[in-house]
Amino acid sequence: MKISFFISLVLLVVLQVSIAASTNEEEPNGSPGQICYADAYNSLHGNWNKSYSTNDPQQIYISLTDDANFARVQFATLGEIKESILEYWPKDNKRKSITIQGKINLKDWEFVDGGIAQRKLYLHKLKTKLLKSANVYQYKVGSKIRSTINWSKTFEFHTAPKRNDFSFIATGDVGACNAVAVSHMKDLAKTHKYDFVTLAGDQAYNLDDFNGTKGDEYLNFMQDLFAQVPYLGAVGNHEGAYNFSHYKNRFDSVPYTESKFDNSLMYSINYKSLHLVSFSTEVYFTGTTEEIQTAVNWLDADLREANKHRHTRPWIIFMTHHPIYCSVNSSDCTTKAATIKNGPVDPNTNLTWGGLEELLLKHKVDIYMSGHVHNYERTYPVAKEKLITKSYHNAPSFFQIVIGNAGQPEGPTQFGNGPYPAWSAVRYGSFGFSTFRVTPTTMNIVHHQANVDGSLGGVIDQFTVSKDLPKNSNTKRDICVV
Repeated sequence: MKISFFISLVLLVVLQVSIAASTNEEEPNGSPGQICYADAYNSLHGNWNKSYSTNDPQQIYISLTDDANFARVQFATLGEIKESILEYWPKDNKRKSITIQGKINLKDWEFVDGGIAQRKLYLHKLKTKLLKSANVYQYKVGSKIRSTINWSKTFEFHTAPKRNDFSFIATGDVGACNAVAVSHMKDLAKTHKYDFVTLAGDQAYNLDDFNGTKGDEYLNFMQDLFAQVPYLGAVGNHEGAYNFSHYKNRFDSVPYTESKFDNSLMYSINYKSLHLVSFSTEVYFTGTTEEIQTAVNWLDADLREANKHRHTRPWIIFMTHHPIYCSVNSSDCTTKAATIKNGPVDPNTNLTWGGLEELLLKHKVDIYMSGHVHNYERTYPVAKEKLITKSYHNAPSFFQIVIGNAGQPEGPTQFGNGPYPAWSAVRYGSFGFSTFRVTPTTMNIVHHQANVDGSLGGVIDQFTVSKDLPKNSNTKRDICVV
């Protein structure tokens, strides 16, 4: 019976591939509905598309709770296992290894894809005990069948430094095909200089394709990044299938429970001098009135609480997928941006309600970070469609960065010839990624060029945001090395 079902599933996938190939012959490699074949970028890091046995751990990634006090590790198996296991230890002392078993820590669950095959994937989430700061840990995960354990390879991650400065990687819009910038971010992951990676939505193109097998391949392709630099991402429109079920299940380890939200579509985390919020702008396009109101209420409460602690965490970054300020000539930068910025129109009053901009200004958010548009653009501090200032010191309003250019099948989005809005500061229409260096008084932000020949290019944009600490601040100004 199992063999017959497997054969039927293979035939179904082959049929879907044949249909996709016959109807979308001109679509780029790895586009939605298209198989992702090996190319010049994903072949640099092998085994992402290898065949795993039923019980082998795969799709491993790590995420954090506040200030890296704890870490969660999540992985998948293709078949049901007896028990999931996490073993971790300080890099310099394996004798102090700690073993966490899935039966007593967090959960193991079955995820059923919404496609016609109802394909099953088994997911496993484990949580470390309290971690020591400024430590490099090594870890591996195992899947236990009877008395046999299938172990993954060993990965490394590090915990938050004792000082107040830290760095992170920021990216968005990533496929397993044409992933021009990914190899460079994987190289950075090995350095232990970056404490986490943010990803502003849209992954795999799409996670649900071919009964979810494309999502498996994508997460195996990204494993060398996500398993070593903790993942703190946001959901995008390309994760929308089956009520975002792939995203909710595959990225269940982000700290949404601590953030008092029902699932991984929205959460926040406190990290040194930063409060980072991950919000789903998809709710404005796929959500009901009640869902929009719930999201806005949650965000208002989260930012209200964050503002109580600005003396210790002066920075607030709001991360989502859709931009509200961008200068490409498309509906993403006009009608869709307006819907998010101002909120939907109430048919009874013909007035807008529930928009993001009012909340961001009310709670003095510093940065709006997004993807969706496949390029890089930085604004000056902006509000209500107007340039507020060209200074990034003690700015009276937020500014926005679009970082949607890591590399995906469609390629980059070019800018027109202008004229551009007064609030648009820098525009770059090719591939890259950003890095942030954060101290209590400054953020140094760099956008790096990724060349199509696979090499790392130069610096496209570099600037510093700064603010004076409040008088009652208990953070120190002089302990950060920039």
